[in-house]
Amino acid sequence: MDFMDELPEQIFRDILLRVPYKSQSNIKQLLKPAQEMMDCLGFYQDRIKFGTAKKYICFLQHAGISIYDPIDQSLEMLPPIPTGFEILRISQIQCVKHKIVLLGLEHDGSFSKKILIYDLLCSTWKQGAEFPTGKRAALFACCATPQGSIYIAGGIEEDGFNDELSDAAVYRVDEDKWELLPQMQEEIGPCRGVFIEGMFYVIGISNNISQRFDPNTGVWTTIENMSLYNSWHVQLVYDFAQLYAFGRNGMEKYDWKGNMWTNFDFPEEIFFVRATAWCDRIFVCGYNNPNFELGAPVFYMYKPEAAFYDRWISLGRPRQFLEMEVVAVATIEI
Repeated sequence: MDFMDELPEQIFRDILLRVPYKSQSNIKQLLKPAQEMMDCLGFYQDRIKFGTAKKYICFLQHAGISIYDPIDQSLEMLPPIPTGFEILRISQIQCVKHKIVLLGLEHDGSFSKKILIYDLLCSTWKQGAEFPTGKRAALFACCATPQGSIYIAGGIEEDGFNDELSDAAVYRVDEDKWELLPQMQEEIGPCRGVFIEGMFYVIGISNNISQRFDPNTGVWTTIENMSLYNSWHVQLVYDFAQLYAFGRNGMEKYDWKGNMWTNFDFPEEIFFVRATAWCDRIFVCGYNNPNFELGAPVFYMYKPEAAFYDRWISLGRPRQFLEMEVVAVATIEI
């Protein structure tokens, strides 16, 4: 008899709850009871509840998705996306609970309203419900909420005319269901999205238009002096009660009282910047050359609460890092 068979089920489960995500696939292959236990939603919820889950960073690259652990610098490639889909430079990634959602993909040679979902619990891809908006949008605002929804709004119509859009919708990930929202007060064009204290902020990056949506009232409000005009590659991160924008020109922090952005420099010039909140820090990556094929990847951690000279921490490049542009990044806890 295997010694594991002699363990009480609760003790066996308590042991499995402490197994890091990256080691779980090996455990599942060795122990069938472990697979049955670890693949269920309740197991994931208990890992979150008891603090045994760990935060990783998801890299979206043209070749697919990889899971990066900033602690040990390891990188694990997920199974390839389904045939017929392609990841574009403007594709987006959002993480909701144990699921990774891809939006803004190409399908069968054309820009698509289809989305893909990868479930880390059962290690499978599936196609989610299509965008409910009548037009295929690109460069739209997109962000996930702590409650498990994804909001989208604005962007341009991917039809060759680049018409600016005012459409908005919310995706309930667990239900695989889209819900149309009231249209924005005015068309906004290319933009970025961020969820702040129960509100969906849509910040223009090609014009001076920004708006805020209140899910409780269903009302859009125009916001002055919040846009990031001519900042096409900017990435927004809200954490530690602060809103940050990371782009080629450095880092900016939004002053809520003064209603303006304040600029801070990077430790070095970084191109194709991507950023995401991770634990008590912000992970920032990019390249040290405007042509990423000629440059080297640059990884940093930014710690807002640290002393001034200790805020930026340079990270080594993951050993298995693909020599390919990082399209987007997101943080997942699993």
